[in-house]
This record gives sequence, structure tokens and C-alpha cells, in this order.
Amino acid sequence: MLGRDSEIELLATLLRRAAEGHGGGVVLHGEPGIGKTALLTHTEERATGFRVLRAVGVAPEADLAYATLHELLLPVLDSVAELPGPQAQALSVLFGRAHGTPPDPFLVGLSTLSLLSLRAGERPLLCVVDDAHWADRPTLKTLAFVARRLDNEPIAVALAARADEGHDTDLPHLRRIPLMGLKPDAARALLAGRRLTHGEQEQLLAVTGGNPLALLELAGRELPPEGAQEPPALTDELGRSFLARIRARHGAALPLLQLIAADGSGSVETVGRAAASLGIDAGPLHRAELDELLTYDGTRLVFRHPLIRSAVYHSATVNRRAAIHRALASAFDTDADHHRRAWHLGQAAVGQDEEAAGELERSAEQAALRGGPAAAMATLSRAAELTPDGPDRGRRLWSAARAAVQGGFTAAAGELLDRAEREPRLAEADRIALAALRAIVAEFAGSTQDALDLVRPWIPRALRIDRRLFTPTVAMYADLGRRADRPRAWAELARWLGEVAPDRDDPRDAVLRLLHALCLARTGHDPRPAARDRELAGELTDPVTMTLAGAIAGQLGEHELSRRLIRDAGRLARAGGSLGTVAWNLEYQAADELARGRFGLAEAHAEEGCQFAADASQPNTACRNRALLALCAALRGRPEAAELAADVLAEAAGRRLPDAMAYAGRALGLVDLVAGRHHEAAHHFAGTTGPATALTTASTVDPATGRPHGAATGLVADPGVDLPADLAMGMAPDLVEALVRAGDQEGAAAAAARYERWTAYTGSPELGALAARCRALVSEGADAHGHFAEALRLHALADSPLELARTELLLGERLRRDRRRSEARRHLREAAEGFRRLGALAWADHAQGELRATGEQARTRAPEAAALGTLTPQELRITLAVGEGLTNREIAAQLFLSPRTVDYHLRKVFQKAGITSRAELMRLVLAEDRRVR
Repeated sequence: MLGRDSEIELLATLLRRAAEGHGGGVVLHGEPGIGKTALLTHTEERATGFRVLRAVGVAPEADLAYATLHELLLPVLDSVAELPGPQAQALSVLFGRAHGTPPDPFLVGLSTLSLLSLRAGERPLLCVVDDAHWADRPTLKTLAFVARRLDNEPIAVALAARADEGHDTDLPHLRRIPLMGLKPDAARALLAGRRLTHGEQEQLLAVTGGNPLALLELAGRELPPEGAQEPPALTDELGRSFLARIRARHGAALPLLQLIAADGSGSVETVGRAAASLGIDAGPLHRAELDELLTYDGTRLVFRHPLIRSAVYHSATVNRRAAIHRALASAFDTDADHHRRAWHLGQAAVGQDEEAAGELERSAEQAALRGGPAAAMATLSRAAELTPDGPDRGRRLWSAARAAVQGGFTAAAGELLDRAEREPRLAEADRIALAALRAIVAEFAGSTQDALDLVRPWIPRALRIDRRLFTPTVAMYADLGRRADRPRAWAELARWLGEVAPDRDDPRDAVLRLLHALCLARTGHDPRPAARDRELAGELTDPVTMTLAGAIAGQLGEHELSRRLIRDAGRLARAGGSLGTVAWNLEYQAADELARGRFGLAEAHAEEGCQFAADASQPNTACRNRALLALCAALRGRPEAAELAADVLAEAAGRRLPDAMAYAGRALGLVDLVAGRHHEAAHHFAGTTGPATALTTASTVDPATGRPHGAATGLVADPGVDLPADLAMGMAPDLVEALVRAGDQEGAAAAAARYERWTAYTGSPELGALAARCRALVSEGADAHGHFAEALRLHALADSPLELARTELLLGERLRRDRRRSEARRHLREAAEGFRRLGALAWADHAQGELRATGEQARTRAPEAAALGTLTPQELRITLAVGEGLTNREIAAQLFLSPRTVDYHLRKVFQKAGITSRAELMRLVLAEDRRVR
């Protein structure tokens, strides 16, 4: 430990904080031999009172899903039965202890967190993973998931990894500690007693760069002469040093050591069977001859240092390694070990080998069942390399790409899709699936417009080949058209869907019929969706299809069906641990809660969506959820709303996300609208809606401010566009109000007429109410009051309290201007009360100002404090789950937390709300729901 005082102190702090209940993690990075393993060992020795779980990543298992995690958790797997059912099942299936449906990687992460948290309840835990760069990717993702959730857990995680080798271990929420070579004084102290001259020490320091292992291994050996042009690489020199020592002491056992190095399972029985088939003497395994090289703890045979294993493995010739892998493949003869058998066959194969490729493909299916998308990706990619020319090669490549997408490996997915696309004999159905997969990658991490263009040419063929199989792809195209602001997608889909005859009793066909109805509505036709289709859509079971169907139903005005489908989809995705689907689904839930004026819940959904999207490598999804957070802040009148919205608008523009730009642009417009900056508000509502509703400015502009002079802005809709875009129409009521307040009655009338045409064939009372309000704003006298009355009638049938309060405010203002003050007061009071209930403070202040202008000396009321208004989004999510009657364990499973973390937040909720029982909390949740309604 010479020269490592600062690193030792950092690791001691990690242990101390974990013992106090505030866990965390670190990654020690550095070259081979730099002292990473020594520091981990020292930390284990200092972990008094901790239970230590240890694993070592090994190169041969780098693509075997969860191999390192299995080693880490093996000592505590007997506690799996104490976990909630889905989590216990996930780990049991994962490690071959049970059969079942594939566990999602994030369910594996949650199960691992719960298992560690459970055992940490007895005493703190230290989880150590040496050579983490060779740990399989699923294990690394699981550890990253766990590390992000250790703030309130007595768990410390310490990893050691080589820099720039193996898998990426720059994991979020794990502090990176780079290890450099020893300083000269520490290096000389390490070499004390080696009888080296000062010159030899200096040369050794220069050659090794202060690497401790290299210093000890090369001390006294002949070094390259000073001034040599290209001294041998240190790792090569170390390898030769290890091999020289092994050959000198254990030369006869080298073939056996090569077999153990290639094995990876650490099973003495497996090595013994393979050794027998190769004619290798396995006797040294049962004696103490190899104890200086190997350790055996009763379950696993492991080399004492990974560099020794690497040197031994690569000492075998290529042909010898192939023979060893064939022998190992034969040694794995049970169904549970099929994936290892296939992997060894793949390593032994040379050139095209369909038998090995088939074994690998079947192994990939087993890897998927065990929740290993990274393993499936690597296995299928190798299978494709071994596959002879033909359609199977392309199919295996895009299947590997699909596994990469599921695992969040976007770059690898793109490369695999490129290779699959170049295959000349790929089946048409596979090409459609490939295009859909490309679109998904683009939608999550690229450009929505690109995603739309990628999938568009294949939609008619998908409907002809297998419309039910590709129902999610067709529905995704509609969703992409809305997000990308491409209204002509509706006309295309209306034509394509009109040419198919869906079955009357299939839920997927019901989705296509509902989509056809929406396309007809968007293109100016009466859709008349059948009641039977609504019933059938409720029978869907796939979370992705359910979410898309819910979005379709919502746009048709079927809000109850929409909410049920989207919420149930979220629950199913959570139950299955599919965090990527949850992140994407939460955007839909957050947008719906915003529309209903439930801002706290909308913020909770959007914030959680941001977190999960980051976990699932979906930067675009995260951006959209941040845009919804900005919109929520604007509606609540928070001071940071404008800055947050501007930041999101810039990010969304860079990512080419029109829907996120529309959310952020609307947020900026609402901030200006409630502040009385009506011209600026109109430009925000008109300026982020894309070319489908291009707006022109005919007024003169003040050169000093860049803003229009006078009351008239001259904003009019572009008459050259046939179909209005959804994003623009979503902001049309805001735009009409801003234009009217800015004095541009002509522009407002044009926007109102356009909005009315867009809503003509939807059955939504909410949209009908907004259309009537727009008509009222551009009308005068009795006509205006009649339209306001119709808007209020339709609002009563909808569930949008914010828009109801805004209509009451606008009507009250109109009545006040018409000198009908008594009537105005009634509506303005309703508006002020509604805004207060929702927590829309700036709007409430505006309504109070209008009320005072009627002559009513209203007392300024403090904003109504919601019983749960002081809770953080995380606390609110937990509180609402309690309101549904869930236990802490069930809440932990839903929110991807540990039960201990749920308990911690729940105690804070009780403290803030001044209550002492779950029953009291459930009553508060019900009261809060009634208050908002």
C-alpha cells in the first residue's frame, strides 16, 4: 500500500458512509499491475462489520450474460425466496433455478437491489468486483442500476478495471479513481531489499512507469538497453515473465492450465471431463501442486491473478485453443449449460459452420430467457459470422441488433443493422422488422423525422404481409407522424388502412380500425369508431401496443379508454421490469395528467421518465419528459419556468424533436401570456409549430426590440397547407387567446376557424369546449356569450379543470368589459378558485386582479396549500402508491427502488404531512383527489 494514502482514505470514507446508511460506489481504473487488486483486498480487510460479496470478471465469460453477477450473488442466493414474487422469479429464471418468461434487465437490476438491501438489513454489505472490464455487460448495467439507488442503503460497491480494455466501466454514480504509477520514493521503498544499484532502479522506474507489479516481476531481470527505439510493451513482458515462471515450476501442467483458462465456468467436473477427452492428466487439480496459481472455494476454480490466466490462455496455439473449446463444448451436456456449450462451439469454429451457428442461435434464445440482451447480441453476431450465405445470416444479424436495442447498446445496434441491410437474400418480413428497428433506434436516440422516413416505405407491405404482426409498427408510424408534425401521414394511413379488411374479433385489428378512424377524422371525414373496437382494445396485453392504442383513443376523444390503456400498459411494463418501456410510457401519462390539471402527478411522472430514460439510453425520451416538466412549471407559475423551457427548446431543436419543441414553446408562450406580454406569447405559440402552420408577420417591427409595433401583429395561418398539424393545433386555443389579447382579431379568427375544422370529427367534449371558446373569443355580443355557454357546457362533460378555469376567466373578462359586473364576478371567482385549487398561482393572481377591477374588494387569499403539496415527486409517487393500497415491497417493485428506500421516503412523508399511519395517508390522497377535481 506504499504511496496509496489518498486512495485508501477515499475507500475508507466509502465504507464509513455505507455503515451509516448512505451507500455508494467507486471504480478503480488503471493499467494491469498498477495495484487495483491490492487496494480492493485492503478495503475488504478494513471492512469490519461488513459482509463481503466478491466476484472477478474473466475474458472468456465477457459475453455470457450475468456470469459475473451470478458469482457475486451466489453466497446470498438462498435469500431469493424472501423477495417479492416477480423479483424472486426473475433471479430464479436468470440463474437457471426455474423456468419462466424472460426477465427484463431492469427487473434483474431491481431484484438485485432488493436482494442486497434485504441482506444489508442484517449488516452492511461490501460488493467487490475485480477485473470489472471483463464482467459481462448485463452485470455492469445491473451494478450501475444498483449504484444509482444506494443513497439510503448500507451498501458499498467497489470495482477495479483496466483502462481502455474490455467493456466500458465508466459507470454513472460510481466515482472514478484513476490509479497512476508509484512516485519514485514509494517505488524505491517497494524495491528495498532487491539488491539493485541506483542506476538499475532508475532504469526499472523508467521502463515500468512505477507499475508495482511490473516493478516486482522485472526486478533483477535483464531489461532493454537504454536508448532502444521500441522497448517491448509492458503487458507482453509481463506475460512472458508469468509464462517463464509457470514453465519452470509447472511445465507438465501447462496443458491442464490452458484448459482451465479456456473454461470460464470454474467447474472441476467440467474441466475433468474435457481433460479426459483430450488425454490430459487432471491429477494436479486434486493435489496442492497448483495452489500458487489457482484457488478453489468449493464452488469455483479461479486463477489467483487474471494476468496469469491471460498469459496461459494465449500461450496455446490457435489450433490447440480450438481443440480445447471443442472438448469443453462436449463437456457441457445438460440443457442448463446449453449456452456455454454453444459458446465453446462458436469459439472452436473456423469459417462457415451452420451447425455451430444454429447452436449459437438457440443459445441466444436461452440467453434472452435469462434476461441477457448483451449475451444474445454477442452470440447472434457470432452466429451470423458462421452462417453460410442465405436469408438466415441477415435474420441473425437483425436479431442481434434487436438484442442490442433491448440492452441499450445503440452504437452496436447500428453497426449490426448496417451489416444486415447489406445481405442480398434477406426475407421481406425481416426487412420490415429491420426498418422498424432502425426507426426505434432513431426515435429514441436520433431524429423523429428520420425514424418516420425509415419506416414509411414499408407500411403498405407490412399491412399486406402480416398486419397483426406489424400492428405496433403501423401504430408507431402514426405516432411518429404526430411527433414529427407530418400531417400528411394521416392521409397516407387512411388510404393504406382502407385497403385492408381487419378481423372483427382480434384486438390488434381493433387497434388498426381505431387508427383508421383517427386518420379519417384528421383528414376531414366522419370516423364513427365502433363500440366493439373499444371493447377489443381493452383486451390488449402488450404494453407497447397498449400505449400506442391509448394515444390513438385519446386523439379520438375516448379519454377514459385512453387513460385505462396507458396506465395499464405502464403497470404491465413495471411488473415485467421493462424500464425502457416504462420511461417511454411515462411521457404519455405525464401529458395526460397535465391536461387534467394534476400538476404534481404530472411532474412525478415526467421526472421519473427522465431518470428511467437515462437508464435505458433514450436521450430523446428524456428530453420530452424535461419539456413536460418545463410546461408544468409554466402552468404553475414557477419563476424558473422560462429558463427551463428555453434550455429544453434549445436541446429539442438540436435533437430535431418537434413535439418536445412544441411543449417547450408552449411553456414560454404561457409564461408570456399570463404576464401580459401578448405579442411575445403569440410568437411562441406560432413559432414552434413547424411548416404545417407557418405564420407570417405583416406588421412593422420595432428595430430596437425586434417586436411588432402597435396592437396588430398580423399573424395569419399559411393558406398553402392542406392539413393542419397536431402540434400546431394543440396550441391553437392558446394562440387564439394571445392574438385576441394582442388586438389581432383577423389572425385570431383564421386560427379559430382552422382549429374548428381540425376538431370537427372528434367526439371529445374537451376539444369541443376549446373550439367553442375560440369561437367566443372572435365573436361579439350575443354570439360570443352563446359560444361561451356552449364551452362551459362541454367543459362540464370533460376532465380538464385548468381549461375550465381559463374559460371562466375569459368569460368574466368579456362580461366586465360589457359592464355586466355582477355576472363577471361570479365567473371570475370560479376562475380564481379553480386556479388556486390547481396550484396555478400566476393565473390565480391574474383572476384576482380582474375581480378587483369589477369593484369587488376581494381579500387576497393565500394560495390554497395542498396537503401533499410539499412532497417531492419521489415522495408523491410513493404516497399515491400507498393510496392504491400497495405494500412497501409492492411499491418498491413498481418504482424500481428497494423497500428500504421506500420506507425512508415514507417516513419523510409522514413527517411533512403530520400523520402517523398509512390509513391517514390514504385519506389524505382521497381528499387531495377530490380537491383537484
